Amino acid sequence: MIRSVYYLLIFTSLSRKSHSLSAVQTACEILVAHGFRELKEHEPWRIHPSDCVFVRKNGTTVIAAAIGGRFKPGNPFHIIGAHTDSPCLRLKPLSERVKEGYIQLGVETYGGGLWYTWFDRELKLAGRAVTANSSGRLEERLIHVDRPIACVPSLAIHLNQELKVQGFQPNTEQHVVPILCTCVMDQIRSSNGAECVQPPVPAGESTENCCTGSTLGKRRHPTGLIRLVAQELGVQEQDLLELELYFADSQPARVGGLHNEFVHAPRLDNLFNSYTSLCGLVDSLPSLSDDSALRLVCLYDHEEIGSTSTQGANSAHTVNILRRLAEALSLKRVGETVGSGAPCDPSESESEAIRTAALVASSSSVGHFEESLSKSFLLSADQAHAVHPSYHERHEQNHKAQLHGGLILKYNSSQRYATNALTAAAVRQLAQQASVPVQEFTPRQDMHCGSTIGPLLSSQLGVPTADVGFPQLAMHSCRELCCTSSVDQAVRFYTTFYEQLPKLWPPEQP
Repeated sequence: MIRSVYYLLIFTSLSRKSHSLSAVQTACEILVAHGFRELKEHEPWRIHPSDCVFVRKNGTTVIAAAIGGRFKPGNPFHIIGAHTDSPCLRLKPLSERVKEGYIQLGVETYGGGLWYTWFDRELKLAGRAVTANSSGRLEERLIHVDRPIACVPSLAIHLNQELKVQGFQPNTEQHVVPILCTCVMDQIRSSNGAECVQPPVPAGESTENCCTGSTLGKRRHPTGLIRLVAQELGVQEQDLLELELYFADSQPARVGGLHNEFVHAPRLDNLFNSYTSLCGLVDSLPSLSDDSALRLVCLYDHEEIGSTSTQGANSAHTVNILRRLAEALSLKRVGETVGSGAPCDPSESESEAIRTAALVASSSSVGHFEESLSKSFLLSADQAHAVHPSYHERHEQNHKAQLHGGLILKYNSSQRYATNALTAAAVRQLAQQASVPVQEFTPRQDMHCGSTIGPLLSSQLGVPTADVGFPQLAMHSCRELCCTSSVDQAVRFYTTFYEQLPKLWPPEQP
């Protein structure tokens, strides 16, 4: 019970993270606290068995690797993949809108959200700003304004008689436009006359006399917003070069229900599996020295919009990182001098020596990477639909997953999920060893089926894959719901995956 409460408390804290940037930042802090060190893509890598490392991409994707103490080139990768992004509202490049005495912010919807659930919410702001240091080099600064600063009010029913006939059908371009403040209050609170509110400048007209207050605010964003970001970061307004900002629900995660069995939180899909898989990796570290595999957690951005990006699962990033890890682990076998930290040649720097050895390792270990992939196993970990008591007919009659029902294995003959008989059998064996019950999910044939990163990674890597998750309600709502028991079940299962999979996989060939 103590373990369950511990994970639950940390998880509810993580669920307050507003975007992939802050979620990955927190994940990296957890990794560093447990002895992981960061590798930079633009630097040579020197790693050895029993090392724990991680690599970030764009600040929104992270791949963590714990290398078994008995790992040798050609040994398998045991991977859990999840995603860090969720539906949200992203600030447009030209966001300022002034209408009827209000200053509003133009936003675009990210992902397939239930956008009606975003009305009448107290929205906070998070993301990043780009500044330049004294030498002119660009710097990224994360921002998290942890208080309500905007809202999208509903239209009163007295002014919306169509609601009774048509239902609530908001136009996301016209109606999902957060209110930041009133023009009157913005003028009162302005520190000087130059920070006044002015209507948008028509296309083609000069902006020289616009009251901007910063180089970024040349009619792109409200001056009050620019001022807030600068204050939060402790920089001058003119130092802000670019913004990437997102709105999220400011209400923290809560445990509720008559018996305190429900977790009410934003972004359970898919911070739930991002966090619990990370906990599973960390909890498995005591057995790392006896493992011959390379354990990985891959947390990706942009799953909600197709994964096709530099840091998405449908990119070359995963293959590149796995190959570099495999090649770096071949260095010690090529030359002990590099492994000990001494350059191969006294005239070479350490980084040059590592690069030289990497070339030798790459040529001397041809086929080891592909051999590793052929022995590997991937878990695609993403949340799954629990049966809804008020809409039970929307579920396949024999596949109605329940809260507290344990791990969910996902099946689909059209490969929207990548599970097959062998990978399903392995998952069931692991779940049994972890004392976690298993239930099955497949969609109705007459309903659209979502997908995951599982089929994408499986096809790119050629690695057998199982799609799994844990049950939740209200997926893609501004606030979602899962059960408390799933947290501990997930951590136990993912820990067991790393510790016990070598005894099951790869299977015997016929």
